[in-house]
Amino acid sequence: MDKNEISPALSPQLPLGAFIRNKRSHILKDWEESVRQLPHAQGLSQPRLLDHLPDLLERIANVVETVHTGGSASLDDMPEIHALERLDSGYDLDEVAEEYALLRACILHFYGDYVKSGGAESMALAMREMVSFNRTFDEAVAAAVSRYAQARERTLVALDRISEAALGTENLDTFLPKLLRVILETTEAVDSVTLLLREDDTLQVRASVGLGEGLAQDFSLKVGEGFAGRIAAQQRPLEVRSAATDPLVTNGALRTLGTRALYGVPLVYGGEVIGVAHMGSRTAFEFSNEDKLLFRAMVSRATGLLIQAWLADSEQAARAEAEAQKQLLNLIIEQSGEAIIMADAQGVVRIVNAEAKRQQCCGLKQVGPSEWHEVGGQLTEDEQPLKQADFFIRRALQGEGVTEARWKARRQDGAMRTFSGTASPLRRPDGALAGAVLTARDETERLQRERERTETLALLDLMLEAAPMGMAFLDRELRYVRVNASLARSNGRPVEAHLGKTVAEVLPVYASRIEPLLRRVLETGEALRGFEFSGPEEATPSGPSQYWVVDSFPVRTGAGELLGLGCVIVNITERKQQEERLRKTAEFRERFMGVVSHDLRNPLNAILLSANALLRADGVHANHAKVARRIMTSGERMVRMIGELLDFTRGRLGGGIPVQPRTCHLRHLCRQVIEELEISHPGRELRLRAEGDFQGEWDPDRLTQLLDNLGKNALDYSPAHAPVEFTLTDWGGSLQLEVHNDGPPIPAALLPNIFEPFRRAVAGDTHPTSGLGLGLFIVQQIAQAHGGTVSVASQEGQGTTFIVRLPRHALPGPPDLQP
Repeated sequence: MDKNEISPALSPQLPLGAFIRNKRSHILKDWEESVRQLPHAQGLSQPRLLDHLPDLLERIANVVETVHTGGSASLDDMPEIHALERLDSGYDLDEVAEEYALLRACILHFYGDYVKSGGAESMALAMREMVSFNRTFDEAVAAAVSRYAQARERTLVALDRISEAALGTENLDTFLPKLLRVILETTEAVDSVTLLLREDDTLQVRASVGLGEGLAQDFSLKVGEGFAGRIAAQQRPLEVRSAATDPLVTNGALRTLGTRALYGVPLVYGGEVIGVAHMGSRTAFEFSNEDKLLFRAMVSRATGLLIQAWLADSEQAARAEAEAQKQLLNLIIEQSGEAIIMADAQGVVRIVNAEAKRQQCCGLKQVGPSEWHEVGGQLTEDEQPLKQADFFIRRALQGEGVTEARWKARRQDGAMRTFSGTASPLRRPDGALAGAVLTARDETERLQRERERTETLALLDLMLEAAPMGMAFLDRELRYVRVNASLARSNGRPVEAHLGKTVAEVLPVYASRIEPLLRRVLETGEALRGFEFSGPEEATPSGPSQYWVVDSFPVRTGAGELLGLGCVIVNITERKQQEERLRKTAEFRERFMGVVSHDLRNPLNAILLSANALLRADGVHANHAKVARRIMTSGERMVRMIGELLDFTRGRLGGGIPVQPRTCHLRHLCRQVIEELEISHPGRELRLRAEGDFQGEWDPDRLTQLLDNLGKNALDYSPAHAPVEFTLTDWGGSLQLEVHNDGPPIPAALLPNIFEPFRRAVAGDTHPTSGLGLGLFIVQQIAQAHGGTVSVASQEGQGTTFIVRLPRHALPGPPDLQP
């Protein structure tokens, strides 16, 4: 700046001390411009260049003012930060002195111009101030030089000790504790030193002394967190006065030991923070500037040594890794499933792995441990392919790679094998040819499998095309891979329109119903059998409904890998139409039977009344009475048959036989039926076993019909001398009825359909009392109407037992619909 800007006269004239304070910013700005011209100061930041000077100027001003005040002031307790900072920045002593000289010159130049403007009367006072200023400034320079020399000597000694500690030590785990102990012993106030190294965004304690064995070794924290983390994030030193209580300090060891002063610096290499080192004191609340400067210098030297140790470790690890990779490569080559032959640049084969020896895939024979030559003599026609494999190696040695090579070779066992492989030149990093490598695979089995697979696929395609039902294969994304013509016609699209498309794309109308089922097959591995669906034909959406049944199953490789789904689709429209015609025919027949049975009741009742009147009339001839009784018996039989037909019709068309439950006693009903059966079957023995409570709510008339049908069935199909047993069992909420006879067993083939209508207990039975074959069907319908079940057990030597299970309280039945 222009010094004349300070020249205007001031009234009254300022003394030198006040002038320094008043014009401090001008002085520092002019000084910075001058110092920046020096080579050693050009790299310093403005804070490091100027931060300590305002305090120095203030102290000099205080001392110069004593010329006026007569007081006492000195620089004795002044912390000489300037000298220590410059030592930390790598200045030598002459460069420090040069900065002080420039500062003196700036102050005197400014003040000289100022005093000159004040006149001769101020010169005497100004001279006294100049004497005091120069003496004070000389003291500052002398103190700085002395402090610089002491600190430099102390630093050099410490750095020498650090270097000695590192000599002959390459292992970090050995080197780092020795290094930290040197730092601890060099600074008197320091009680602990800790080094944390950075890995990604985490700082981990790598070495520590003075904190107690094992107290801090497991400590770690994130960059940006805690005391050390903030130093790493901000990349500058940090100091706290009471580490044991400061919330920024999270290391439990420091808190436990009651650490007061804690000072930390980052370890920087290549512009990146690689770690943090901090020293602590349990006696001092802060470290001196010399101690902090020394610590920074030692950490800086330690950083270089740490990098050297790291590089040594890395080099050793790299050598070990290279050796391990070499061994691994040899192991891979030796255990490879492919034949591998490697030759050097001179064509001498150096490596032949076990698979190459086993396959005998080329015409090279071993002479010594590492010497190989070609098969000599005239080659036969069978041996000629061996020459071809060696030819590929020679082409690779000429720098020409060979891909997809294929040749044949006859092994020593006489088998002719087919090989394929590649031959590649091997080059050094500089591009020079180092050798060649041949890799070969025995393709004989694979080619055989491919031929078999091709033949199988051809047969599969023939089978698909010849199959009358629709067949398809879908992948795991439900895309069509193969489709036969029958399925394509059924879907109303050509085969080509299916391939690569999903089910949803080909059949959008049915996708919502079919896709979830197919995905379930993929997820569970369980086949889908007999799924039926219907809808209009794709080609004619407005046409009649079509019906299909689908079977789908997972398709896997021999190793169990899921490939997709196989689907078989059969059009069952004709079958469904036939079933519908049969259903309608059966329904018509059953309704017809119901109507006829109902209408026959009236004339039959008239016949029975007339026959009964004849029997009651007086003077009827014996022969006529016999005929009337025969009419009565046949009529009653017809009444029962008509009743069975009506019950059958109700069961099939009316939603089941109707029941009207009310309170009744099952044992009493059994006793009543047994007595009636004993009257109609004189000489037959019927037994009843019952113990418990048999009160419940049922339709007594229907249960009587059930008991009568089971009893007559047992009597009809058992020997005349064999008893029929009725057994009642109380199960609490339900009751069980068993009707047993010792007749011949029911054939096993008839058991599954024994309760079907118009069935007889014995195939071809023509028993005169067997009726229409509706008795057991009606028994089942009555049991189901009450919410119960009926079953049968029949074995040779054990007779036949019908078992009825009834809830104690029957469900209300359907209304009695008369046909």
